[in-house]
Amino acid sequence: MEEREKVVTASVYDESETYYEESLKELNALVKVAGGRVVASIEQKVRAYNPATLMGKGKLEELKDFVRAEDVDLVIFDQTLSGVQMREIEKVLEVDVLDRTALILDIFASRAKTDVGKLQVYLAQLEYGKSHLIGKKNYSRLGGGIGTRGPGEQKLEIDRRRIAGDIQRVKKKLKQARKIRDTGRKNRISSQVPAIALVGYTNAGKSSVMNRLLKESNAKGREVYVEDMPFASLDPDTRRIRLPDGLVVYVTDTVGFISNLPTTLVEAFHTTLEELKESDLIVHVIDGSADDAALRYETTRKLLNDLGAADVPSLLFVNKRDLMEGKKLPFMPAEETVIYGSCKHDRDFDYFYDAVQKKVEDLYVKVDLKFSFNEMDRVEAVKANYPVERLDYDADGVTMTATLPKRAYDRMKPYVRRRYV
Repeated sequence: MEEREKVVTASVYDESETYYEESLKELNALVKVAGGRVVASIEQKVRAYNPATLMGKGKLEELKDFVRAEDVDLVIFDQTLSGVQMREIEKVLEVDVLDRTALILDIFASRAKTDVGKLQVYLAQLEYGKSHLIGKKNYSRLGGGIGTRGPGEQKLEIDRRRIAGDIQRVKKKLKQARKIRDTGRKNRISSQVPAIALVGYTNAGKSSVMNRLLKESNAKGREVYVEDMPFASLDPDTRRIRLPDGLVVYVTDTVGFISNLPTTLVEAFHTTLEELKESDLIVHVIDGSADDAALRYETTRKLLNDLGAADVPSLLFVNKRDLMEGKKLPFMPAEETVIYGSCKHDRDFDYFYDAVQKKVEDLYVKVDLKFSFNEMDRVEAVKANYPVERLDYDADGVTMTATLPKRAYDRMKPYVRRRYV
């Protein structure tokens, strides 16, 4: 946009809210990502929420005066609003109103690149639109701007039956896409190579960690997209990576999490995130320099629990240690493996490698293998995929000492001459 929309952000909270300041600050950052310009933020602590407008009448009138005086284009609430609440607030303010969910959906719509990603965002927008048909008049803001991008922009006048039909069609397409994704996952599983998932709050540095792994393992393929902003990429990226000790793993860079992530988005992205449950190790990347690091940690752990991945072995990597001035995060659980470092500037990234390798080494077994000269294709396959410590040729064929994933042991058992404990 040549001229950014002028936006006022608003937060209404009660005594039970702990991170309202951090959440509002994050909302302001999301507005910037969406292309808006925050001209003011307004907060109100209430004993009880106004069922019609969430905010008290006096505060709402105060906000109305500011909106008129500053010619504000849009007001975005940090809390979730019903369609009726949006309508009632818009009556008073005489300006368009969105909530945090609509803003995040808008950003996701602009970030989705793959067909699957676009379908998942479309489904979330349809679900959101269905729940906001009653009372909401500006779900489609025909003038353009924040909240209008993606397939949801045409869903104002259609009725529930039409939306329900669209939802069923999108779900059918996602089901077909899931079959294709499952094929790729089955291929990785059939290779018997352990899988690692990088997870964490948006902008924690997961993609930067992935790119360092790619660079130092000389992996094939381009680096993953990195930009210093929330939700720089929505599409998971899986690469085959060789760790420094030679162990081979699949590493997946997943979509970042965020506090108060819309339920519709969690459900829509379930196809993508369900791979977490099947991972052998989850590396939880944390931005140690963030003021709200505790909120980000709790948000990620809660979402992992909701996705059924809480019991998967995990490693905590506190990134951006160079910006932490030697401080430690007091909320890190004592029972977890915690590594402090920086994927860009810290020379002790070796500690990260050591921790990952220690976590996955139990998934491998060291063996002596014997192949005939007629089985050189198997010899080359082992050399290409697994660490080989020794390789000897004699009159009978090839003898080699290699470290195999335990999942591959049964398949290679006919060729095993010795297994090291």
